[in-house]
Order: sequence, then C-alpha cells, then structure tokens
Amino acid sequence: MELDTLTLSRWQFGLTAFYHFIYVPLTIGLGFIIALMKTAYLKTGNKHYDDLSMFFMKLFAINFALGVATGLTMEFEFGTNWSEYSKFVGDIFGAPLALEGLSAFFLESTFMGLFLFGRNRVSDKVHTFSAWMVAIGGTLSALWILIANSWQQTPAGYKIVETPQGYKAVLTDFWEAVVNHSTIYRFLHTVDGAFITAGIFVMGVLAFYLIKRRHVEFAKTGFRFAAIFTIFATIAQVIIGDLHGYEVAHQQPLKLAMVEGKFESEKCASLDLFGIIDQENKTSRMLVKIPCLLSFLSYHDFNAEVKGVIPLIEEYQQLAKEYENKIPILQQKLAQAKTEQEKEEIKSQLAEAKVKAHAYNITYEDLPSIPLVFTTFHLMVYLGFYFVLLALVAYWKVKRGTLEKSKGFLWTLVLSIPLPYMANLLGWISAEVGRQPWIVHGMLLTKDGVSIVPASQVALSIAVFTFIYTAFFIVFLYLMFKTIGKGPNIPEHNKDTTPPTNPNPAFTTAFSSTKEVK
Repeated sequence: MELDTLTLSRWQFGLTAFYHFIYVPLTIGLGFIIALMKTAYLKTGNKHYDDLSMFFMKLFAINFALGVATGLTMEFEFGTNWSEYSKFVGDIFGAPLALEGLSAFFLESTFMGLFLFGRNRVSDKVHTFSAWMVAIGGTLSALWILIANSWQQTPAGYKIVETPQGYKAVLTDFWEAVVNHSTIYRFLHTVDGAFITAGIFVMGVLAFYLIKRRHVEFAKTGFRFAAIFTIFATIAQVIIGDLHGYEVAHQQPLKLAMVEGKFESEKCASLDLFGIIDQENKTSRMLVKIPCLLSFLSYHDFNAEVKGVIPLIEEYQQLAKEYENKIPILQQKLAQAKTEQEKEEIKSQLAEAKVKAHAYNITYEDLPSIPLVFTTFHLMVYLGFYFVLLALVAYWKVKRGTLEKSKGFLWTLVLSIPLPYMANLLGWISAEVGRQPWIVHGMLLTKDGVSIVPASQVALSIAVFTFIYTAFFIVFLYLMFKTIGKGPNIPEHNKDTTPPTNPNPAFTTAFSSTKEVK
C-alpha cells in the first residue's frame, strides 16, 4: 500500500471517525432511556426510576463531552484534508452540518445542564421535559449528520454547475435533498443501533450491581425496564435492516455485490452466511448458502437477478461512454441556444455529463477491499441476531425471577457491553468502505476529493490525532469505570414528601415546584 496523501487522508478521517463513533451511539440511545425512566417516575412515583435517570445521565454527560471533543475536528478535516470534496458539495453539505450545530447541539447541551443541576430545583414535570429535550436533541443531531451522509450515497435535489474553481453541486430542492433515497432507512438503522447499544449497556451495568449484590432493588427495577426496551429495539432492527438492504439493492447495487461477495450476476441468488473472498482472482468460496434468499431479500422475488461486481463495472463503464457521447451534442446545442434560460439549462446538463463521464469510468482496480466489506457486514448481522437472543433471555429470566441466581448470564451481559459498539463500527466500515470508489456516488471519485497537501503533513497530523484521541479514550474509560464503581447516589427518601415551606430563595425559580412563602 502506497502511503500517499489520499491513503493517509482516508486513514486519518477513518481514525477520527472511529474514535468519535465510540461515544455517539450511547448518548443517542441513553438519552431516550433516561427520558422514559424519568417519565415512568412521573407516572408511578417510584423513586428508583428517578435515581436511575440521574445516575445514567452522569454517564451520558461523560460520553457527550468526549463526543463533542472528538467530533469537532472532523468538520475541520473537510477543509484541511478534503478541500476538493468541500468545493464540490459545500453548498449542499454545509447546510445540515450548520443546522446540527445550531439546533441539535445547543438543545442537547442546554437541557442536559438543566437536568443534571435542576433536580429538586425545578418541578418534576420540567425536569422530565428537560430529559426529553436532551433525547430529542441527540436524535436531531444524528438526523442532520445522516442527511448529509445519505446525500453522498444517494444524491438528490441538486444540479451540477461549472465555476471558475471547477465543477460543483448546487442545491435545487432542499426537501428532496434532505429526504433523499436513503435518508429514512439510514437514520432508522443508525438510531435503532444506538438504542440497542444503550439497552445492552444499561443491562450490563445493572447486571454488575446484581453480581456484586449492590443497589439490588435499584438494579432490578432498571434491568426490567432496559430488557423490555432492548427487546423492542433489537426486533425492530431486524425489520429496519431488511428495509435498508432492499434500498441498497436498488440504489447502490455495487455495494450490495461487495457485501455479499458476488463477483458474477446470479438469478435465484443465494444468501451466503460464511465464505472466503479471493479478490485478486475474482472468486469467492462460500461455505454456507441459503438458495434464492438473497434475491428475495433484495428484490422480493426469489428468481430476481442480483448483479455481480464484474458486470456492474462493465455497466458503469458503458454509462460513462454514454455521458461522453452526450458532451459534443450538448456543446452543439449550447452554441445554437438563443435565450439565457436555455443556455443555463444546457450548461448544467453539459457539466453533469462531463462530471459523470469521469466518475463512472471506473475499473476493477478502483474497488476497495471486498473481503473487508463482506466480513464487516456479516459480523454486524450476526451480532444483531445475538442481541435479539440476549434481550429475550434477559426478559425471560426477569419474568421467571431467576435473574439474580444466573451469575453466568449476568457476566455474559457485562462482557457483552462492548459488542454493540463493535456492531455499530462494523456497520459504518461496511457502509463507508462499500460505497467506494466514490465519495459522492456517481459524481465524485474519492481520489478526486482529496486536498493537495504533502503526505508528510498528513502523516504528522495522524500521529498527533492518534496520541490525543487515545488519551481521550483512556480518560473516558477511567471516568466511566470510576462512576460505575462508585454507583448511584441514592438519597434517603423520606415518607413525608411535602416540600419545605421556605426553600432557599437562591434556588427558587419561575419553574420551581415550590415558591418561597412570604
């Protein structure tokens, strides 16, 4: 592998994204669990739900802080490492990134502070409202980022224009670009993955307390809640994953061919569970096959044809020739155009033809590592079904009342905490490596989006980022283990819950549940 600017820039963005995505899923999923627990307290009056929500918000805050610290640099990398990409898509890509910061980030951070420091200072309803705002803020943040990412994978609502700085995509329909072909599926798939991460995390932490016989009633209350939440999340992911796969088959057939290890087209294509990919010789040896199932899952037809990698490359090359042939025709039309409106329309068509003639002219050597795409995707799927089983067994043991005696299963839950993190990261590797060789599907090749900077500078920044992000991760682990080891701060709940008649005026606000008696 040649360590040129392109390769190093890809490694750097992959490294920073990898570290950043360690913290993000838990905040998205945990935000909703906290809000639901706080709502349960509001409805039932069970103080354990209130204590659970406060305890897990502390863990949420640790993840949130590290997520912000590691995520900010990624936006700068679009300019430092991927300036040609930023020139091409900046008019479209910039809007959702700005909205993510202006709306979601401030919403989440403001109400997180209110939740952490507002207990007993605001009413329970306001405190619960703040929990829901944190949850909604985290989800909105994910939505805007996934809108931007989905547009790269399945572009819509744009036109291509030629400028003195080169070609670029310009927004023509905001809502079409936002709700493009894959946004909804990718959003649901990613957010539900975050729900699973949070559900298993909560069960694992509370299982640890049950093993150690600490905060038993607190842990049992939260465990049952998390088990039910995780059952719904894991079963929903099976359905959402199937819908997302159906979308990929129609919008990104080359990605489908790589994740399934199909080099040649197949009718009644088998779903291959285990196999060995030989990219150099363009062959695959599958060990376990389910006949015709891939055709059905991809096209809802057992006899449908699933196109292979090699025929698809030939199709893209033919498409590139078709766009190439359009160029002289459009140039002639432009010379004959009479009105400015007609000229502008033809110029846009000409720019698109030139861009796509280049972008679709790919070869087999331009493809990423197919074994990597195949392996990461299949491992993610296997873990997904493991999570379904884990959640069902957890709830079954709760219902039977045997959870506390099942030390082996409790340890299984504790040791399973890292697995949803792995599944999320494996999914992103499969999705992002699988869309290569394009950084914007069908319009901009990844190699054409990189900045023109010396490779030595990128290598230096990788070394610096690796050191800093690893230090952040060590601090993260220390804080998480320390907070979990310390356990929840459960106050002595008095039977008389009547608020004091003269609370501290310094803590009395317009939202307080009590006011100072004059």
